[in-house]
Amino acid sequence: MVQRLQLYVFRQCIQSILLTLFVILAAIMLVDVVEQFRTVGNDTDINAIQAVQLSAMKLPMLLEQSMPFIILVSAMLAFSRLSRLTELPAMRAAGLSAWRFLAPLMVIAAVLGIFTVTVLNPIGADLNGDFETRRSELVDGPSRGISSQRNGIWLRQGSETDQFVIHAKDTEQSGVVLKDVKIFEYERIYTRNQGTDEFAFKRRIEADRATLKDGFWELTGVVENMPGQRPVRRDALSIPTDLDPARLLDRFASPLTIGFWKLPGFISDTQRAGLDASRYEMHYQALIASPILYIAMALIGALVCLRLARLGGTGQLIAWGTFAAVMLYFITELTQSLGAAGAAPRAVAAFAPPLFALFTALTAIAYLEDG
Repeated sequence: MVQRLQLYVFRQCIQSILLTLFVILAAIMLVDVVEQFRTVGNDTDINAIQAVQLSAMKLPMLLEQSMPFIILVSAMLAFSRLSRLTELPAMRAAGLSAWRFLAPLMVIAAVLGIFTVTVLNPIGADLNGDFETRRSELVDGPSRGISSQRNGIWLRQGSETDQFVIHAKDTEQSGVVLKDVKIFEYERIYTRNQGTDEFAFKRRIEADRATLKDGFWELTGVVENMPGQRPVRRDALSIPTDLDPARLLDRFASPLTIGFWKLPGFISDTQRAGLDASRYEMHYQALIASPILYIAMALIGALVCLRLARLGGTGQLIAWGTFAAVMLYFITELTQSLGAAGAAPRAVAAFAPPLFALFTALTAIAYLEDG
């Protein structure tokens, strides 16, 4: 009997999640397509297909960010429906504890949390990286500045007299070390001692590795090719640069473009390179804490419905549920910002808000249901 009732509640929760998910996905796509026309369309001409493609690349990441609210709304929908049809009072009258019919919701929230972190997040991170690359290509054109693409890394640097275009097949230590490097150097053309806007090819440099030092690239395993001359092999070579490791880190690796499974290795590489990995550690801890946040959101939604099922008032249900969700969201964002800035321990910043919300909801349910 109890298992059949729990299975019924489980189905109701799944139906609410699917309905909410469909509505949220449609809203995200509609709003983001308009946003792509507004932002990217201001800098270049894009058609509807390109706008939809850009939005589709962002969709998994936006869905991940919306998942706590999807779970909250789904819990409110499911339990408000059960209350409206007097099914919750009937379950109570049959001697079923609130913990029994809340268990399916908590299981669903936990499973969704684990799925989001382990599957949706890596997919969203990869597609978000593709989105940034595609958007940069549409707005700025290819190989301008710094870009990360599937066929490698492109950088462009220069001075008044020289321009360097750098391509690497892969990176290590958060972009500080480039592997399988090709560097194309161009020098400015002068006419009557006056510099022109044109540059002429000077040389091509191939290297096994390029390591960013203070003000220069240190190349190893070098082959230097100059027009009309035979290739020259060198053990090492240096070329000047105005790039710094922090800038490379910011451009190559937003936390949102690094999937859950890649974050530990990336954090280790970043620290080994002597760079600050605080925001990546904070992001990793926040991902681990996500299932707890999802369970807390589910219980908050159910708690409001359990309470208002007795008091009545759909408007109060929506108002209190929305208020609780918004407050928890802002507190979570605030503590994560403090953790990323080093103002608070990262584990505490990641786990404190969801754990507080979870235990508060559990305490409130125990008080309301068990006295």
